[in-house]
Amino acid sequence: MVDAHRVLLVDDDVVVRAFFENFFAGQPEWEIVASACNGEEGVAAYAAHEPDLVLMDLQMPGISGVEATRRIKDDHPEACVIVMTSFVSDDLIVAALRVGAAGYLEKGADGEAVLQGLRQALRGEMPLSASVRQCLVTRLLEDEPPDVEDGRSLGVTCRERELLGWLAHGMTNQEIARQMYLAEGSVKQYLHALGAKLGEGSRTGILMRAIRLRLVDPYRLPRPR
Repeated sequence: MVDAHRVLLVDDDVVVRAFFENFFAGQPEWEIVASACNGEEGVAAYAAHEPDLVLMDLQMPGISGVEATRRIKDDHPEACVIVMTSFVSDDLIVAALRVGAAGYLEKGADGEAVLQGLRQALRGEMPLSASVRQCLVTRLLEDEPPDVEDGRSLGVTCRERELLGWLAHGMTNQEIARQMYLAEGSVKQYLHALGAKLGEGSRTGILMRAIRLRLVDPYRLPRPR
């Protein structure tokens, strides 16, 4: 029997916590190992339980979900944090992505959409809507100057830049593999190599650094190499 994925739930709304606890109770693939009602408790609960994944509300009393995510990622870079909100605030979501969140889910999403997003996150993919991804790209290009380091000096190959282009358009590993005529495992190897070259451990981090280095034009489809 495969062990269930361990989830930490952080939300100040008791009704939301009860909903997710009941929902996951019927999903053998998932187990809520702890729940917290504010950001401070969430940070402490992560250190105590080291779950596979965190579902983090963005707006809570005390420290926000963005700040709680930052603290968790600072202490545990490998942490996989999915932020949630009941309304779409692109600025707030982008702030969470910038401090290391792996993706975003709407609280009102149906159960299958939630599970799909969580599975994507654990595969190292980014559960993001197209509008949030576009907002992230726009903020990176408009608000931050290019990194002074030349991306070519990091040894990023043409083939890796093509992969970054598909990544910027929100494609999954399976979709990238089809576009590049690769096995899905090879896509993962490319991403691992890119992470090492760019000094980033997550898919979101790789994409953000690549955009800052101007290694990828997120508004154009890549040319196959």
